Amino acid sequence: MNASLRAALVGAVVGLAQFVLLCWRGDDIGMLDLLMTVFLSSGLGFFLSWWGGLPSWWGVGLVGPAVIVIFLLADLPLVSATETMDSGDWQMGLSFVALGATAYLAAGGLVMPVHRRLRVLTVAGVAVAYLAVWSAQDVLADSARAHRLTRSGVPLVAPTLPDYQLWSLKGVDGRLELRYARDDLVSRVDVAVESGSTDSPKGACDYAALNYYLPEEDKCRQVSPGAWLVSSGAQKVIFAWYGDDLVRIESPTLGKKELLAALRSLHPVEAGELARLHED
Repeated sequence: MNASLRAALVGAVVGLAQFVLLCWRGDDIGMLDLLMTVFLSSGLGFFLSWWGGLPSWWGVGLVGPAVIVIFLLADLPLVSATETMDSGDWQMGLSFVALGATAYLAAGGLVMPVHRRLRVLTVAGVAVAYLAVWSAQDVLADSARAHRLTRSGVPLVAPTLPDYQLWSLKGVDGRLELRYARDDLVSRVDVAVESGSTDSPKGACDYAALNYYLPEEDKCRQVSPGAWLVSSGAQKVIFAWYGDDLVRIESPTLGKKELLAALRSLHPVEAGELARLHED
């Protein structure tokens, strides 16, 4: 087998080993975990490079992990590791295999005795592939975010709020939290949709009123069939049902009518669409 192909095969095995180590590490994965995984798998790369009879195997064993580290460090300012580490097991497995294979292929092109033209083509091809990945970070992050939303089982709904941008998106334990704001960052609307809630809009409203320490006359009042409002100063909160899900919509700047309009505008969305809205 061609030495360059053997180097790529070594990198593919190393990438698979890194993926297995990270799966063993669990869900709380950061950049430090990624770098430690690279270093721990470097020994495997050295052994496979020697066992595979690669020319200048020690150089391939050194440069291959270095290329991976450079890629990860260059990637860090663009998107956090946790953003892209949750795109599904088989996608992430393929990503690590591809990263390992291309890194060791580039290492072989740099240190092994190969024809100059092949060296240039190999290194340039890997560089172009990495640049393509870097340029697609928003797409990768959206894909990972959509996968997390789908896996978390949160209600996939969103309001229609012209002139507002989705600034914050969180989905965990069956609860979807959305924060919208205008460019001035003063006008904002917060939306929370909780599936499987045992509370009612009236009960949730009464509980919120207790937390605000409101006088009796300022406590919850029904403002629409199934919708209850509580106010504390400028802050207004409406609780209602959306199907079987409990909805909380609040804002310090919108009035009752605008909040009710936002409530009525709730509609189903795809996980990918919601992830893209967060980036628009």
